[in-house]
Amino acid sequence: MATLSTARFSPDQRRLYTAVGVALFVELAMLTGAWVVLHRPHVETPPERPPTLLSLATAPAPKPAPVAPPVPQPVHPAPQPPRPHEVVKPLHHVTHAVPPRPMPVPVAPAAPVQPAAAPQIAAPQPAPVAPPPAPAGPSPSFESALRAAIEAALHYPESARMAGIAGRTRVAFHYRDGVVSDVTVVISSGVALLDRAALAAVRDADCPKPEPALVGKTLSEQLWVNFNLDNHE
Repeated sequence: MATLSTARFSPDQRRLYTAVGVALFVELAMLTGAWVVLHRPHVETPPERPPTLLSLATAPAPKPAPVAPPVPQPVHPAPQPPRPHEVVKPLHHVTHAVPPRPMPVPVAPAAPVQPAAAPQIAAPQPAPVAPPPAPAGPSPSFESALRAAIEAALHYPESARMAGIAGRTRVAFHYRDGVVSDVTVVISSGVALLDRAALAAVRDADCPKPEPALVGKTLSEQLWVNFNLDNHE
């Protein structure tokens, strides 16, 4: 009667297979990290402007105004009182006065009579036109629903998660009647793999239906798509 025997590995063979598996995993991680670094877009840093030096000039102290010397005031002698028992009589001058000839009185010319001004009738003022009502924007509840739909469609790239790569991307898009279009990257995360995942999340999101005030209107939206290792482990 034939029996089945179970083949077992010796301890040396187990250690050899374990070392080979660890080496293959480490080599795969290094190749993935090198590929991400080589394909990372180069972001040029704008040159810094040289600092502007400001010099403060101290204003000279104002010179004191010259003081004019005092002008001497004339001294008038005090009037002497009349001596007692002395009568002072005023002097009378007699002159022959000739009556003056009467001067002709000039007659002023009569002022021209101005015609009475016709009463002015004020022109009717046009009634003020009320400004058009401001376009209604999306409500906070609609914004929250749209953001939740995009977060539900977001998938963290497995290779980036294994390599410990995190970041965030700012994405702009147009929304109209539940459909998104013109999805573009406004601010890159610095990793092309994460930027592509952010664009895919916006395109694949199951967007909510528009509110009654937004039907037939195009909305321009922007949002940050975060890739955090703590939330995707």
